[in-house]
Amino acid sequence: MKKTKSLKKWMAIIPLALMSITIAGIPAFENPVHAAVAQSFSDVPAGHWAYDAVGKLVKAGLVDGYTDKTFKGDRSMSRYEFSFIVAKALDKFETADESNKELIDKLSSEFAGELNRLGARVAKVEAKTNTWISGETRFRVVGNNPKAPGSKRLSGSDQFEFRQRIKFSGNINDNMSYFGRIATTGGNKFGNAEYSSGSEIALDMMNVTAKNTFGFDSIRVGRSALDFITTGLIGKPMNVDGILLTDHWDKLSFKGWTGNIKSNNWLWNAPANKFTWDNSESYQLTTGQLGYKLSKNLTVNAGYYWSDVPGTSTLTGMGTLNTNRGSFSSSQGWTSSVTYKMGKYTLLGDYVGSKLDNAANIPDNPKGWAVQLSNSQGPAAMYQAVGLVNPTKKGTDAWMVSYRSVDAGAIPSGAGGFDTTAVANPAQPYSVFTHTTDNVNAWFLAYQNVVAKNVVLSLEYQDFKLKNKELTNLKDDKLDKTYMMKLEFFY
Repeated sequence: MKKTKSLKKWMAIIPLALMSITIAGIPAFENPVHAAVAQSFSDVPAGHWAYDAVGKLVKAGLVDGYTDKTFKGDRSMSRYEFSFIVAKALDKFETADESNKELIDKLSSEFAGELNRLGARVAKVEAKTNTWISGETRFRVVGNNPKAPGSKRLSGSDQFEFRQRIKFSGNINDNMSYFGRIATTGGNKFGNAEYSSGSEIALDMMNVTAKNTFGFDSIRVGRSALDFITTGLIGKPMNVDGILLTDHWDKLSFKGWTGNIKSNNWLWNAPANKFTWDNSESYQLTTGQLGYKLSKNLTVNAGYYWSDVPGTSTLTGMGTLNTNRGSFSSSQGWTSSVTYKMGKYTLLGDYVGSKLDNAANIPDNPKGWAVQLSNSQGPAAMYQAVGLVNPTKKGTDAWMVSYRSVDAGAIPSGAGGFDTTAVANPAQPYSVFTHTTDNVNAWFLAYQNVVAKNVVLSLEYQDFKLKNKELTNLKDDKLDKTYMMKLEFFY
């Protein structure tokens, strides 16, 4: 990762330095450190072959940054200045013809020492590197205030959690790339070190992406996030296995996906008083979505989904539905979303209208919607599909406020974009940990601050109410309030 950071640093410095060269070919060094470094390099004598070589590269468009696009060879230049120019040419090496590639190689050899000192050699090495490793470490403190009878507040080690992720990414060739991620699984509680899950890891992301293949802009195959429909009401941060096709035509874009969204059915085993896995089913989700950029600040999406995931309920509110009655066998429905930029603010809106197959004791046309307002300058997706801040920019912060209203069964179980964002005991009735996007009205507020480079502090609050308490055995629509503070480290 140090090499990756060096690459980013020098790829930012090099073009800025070149653009600062005036018509006379004199670099303008505003940073006194850079100026001192420049003075430490000797001049290249007049008549040196490098002047003519760089002039040819400029004319070929492989080196720019001069106001008249020509190389000014009427004064002596330092080896420092030449090293910047050669580094710029190295960045465009693959687009050069054979003759110019030979010139770049010759210049690279001549100024190898300077390139090494400036870090440009790192850039050339990085361009040929196949794999990068990065990671995330998270600590968080959580709390809640459940209202359903039989519920318990989080206490003890359940309030203190950690998570470790390690990411792998790489270039297979010019058109194909790889991404993988291993992470600690659930049950990572401070104060409960003997619990085995705290040491268990899983491969929750693993995919290969091919660009410009079979007529599509990209094809992604493998285990990924559910990030291909709406801006986050339907979503999942990991563990969906399938194939994603993307394409675009001017202002119109397309995303299509099909795959396995929920192969292991997490069921409440009442006799054993715990959740168990049913491996007998493999549930399919298929989606298609068109997006259109109406203006610079406004984008709309419309799509459709088909889901084999059933809806179940138990008398104690422990099924996939946030009810104590009703069921259905499968579902399908329309989706739409809008992204609107208003200066430094972004407004997001999602809508889902579903039709439940073989619905029993539950309305068969549920709907769900969500809106979010934020001052985040990050990607247009509902929190927590993406963070609100850029972790590399120390001192920056951002806030978000959202509201969602979702009928029972409107979102296929396992595909709720807000699922598990509210931490509560999963074994309690009507738990908002497992029912965050089903039969709820919920406010969600969040604030993030980059307290140090690559260190992000987050504060979150959610307030849940039942949307239709008639589908439960509860007398009050108040469901739960959850609180969270977390510290994340990126590297």
